[in-house]
Amino acid sequence: MSFAPSAEEAVHLLEGYFYWSGFPKLLGCEIETDFTKADIALVGLPLAVNPVERTQYLGPRAVRHRSQAYHRGHREFGINPFELARIRDFGDVPIPTPTLADQAVLDIEMFYARMDAAGVLPFTIGGDHACTLPVLRAIAGPNSRRKGPIGIIHFDSHTDTYGDSAGVHCHAGNGFRIGNEEGLIDASRYVHVGLNGPMVHPNMDDYSKEAGYRLLSLDEIEEIGIPAATQEIRKVVGDGPVYVTVDLDVLTLSDAPAVADPEAGGLTIREMLRILRSFRGMDIVGGDVVCFVPHLDPSQITALHISAIMHEIVTMMAEGVAKKR
Repeated sequence: MSFAPSAEEAVHLLEGYFYWSGFPKLLGCEIETDFTKADIALVGLPLAVNPVERTQYLGPRAVRHRSQAYHRGHREFGINPFELARIRDFGDVPIPTPTLADQAVLDIEMFYARMDAAGVLPFTIGGDHACTLPVLRAIAGPNSRRKGPIGIIHFDSHTDTYGDSAGVHCHAGNGFRIGNEEGLIDASRYVHVGLNGPMVHPNMDDYSKEAGYRLLSLDEIEEIGIPAATQEIRKVVGDGPVYVTVDLDVLTLSDAPAVADPEAGGLTIREMLRILRSFRGMDIVGGDVVCFVPHLDPSQITALHISAIMHEIVTMMAEGVAKKR
């Protein structure tokens, strides 16, 4: 049947492309405050604990503006995620103590714990990579519905498994060390995708290796190819619950110039989308995109690509929700 919408329908459909009018919302979804009225919660987390590029806390506002145009179906999968699940924008996580990293992480955990108790899956726009740990505590900690560790697919140029920094226990570079030490992460189901760039110390990645994390460097991905890399990811992660976290510095700078800790080289956005789509059918229980510095993004290309990444992951989460009904 040919596509021939009425004039009224056409206006409504075209709004799915408009990001410059109306109230900015993540993926153009309705604003909600009641977790019982959603299956998937899109959340802004304006947390930036690192002393460098602190403006990462402005990420959620910039992404809300640009992602407004992604309230659309998935071309390759042939599905509309917004018809499969109740996907809502829950605004930004309130952070009473944004300058006290350890306390802020505890406050954030409580917000996500209420979400988890209601059976809602989270997708977060940061903020820096300190954002992930409180989410993992809420959805995989002893008081969570799962009460046990989950798999991780971690896109990043850096391992983020370093030690405490200047007396701060929780910071942007150690969440995946703390998460493993606290029993939130199933190390046998952890894949790091995109390790890249020079090292400040030859042993800086040792914790990840000793923990048993599978490290897929950019060089290895280039050598074996995207299809083989995606097969390896699926083999390691398996069928259990998995969380997908994306540090934007994994992308090449021509596709994501507005990042906090850039490295030369990186995945193209096209390669990134191919890898993400290979996760279809996985039990994705949450995700995030972090380390966006909006003032370095005058053309909005980084915000556009964040929107595309969010749309891919949330689409697969929505499909998973629908299949479990």
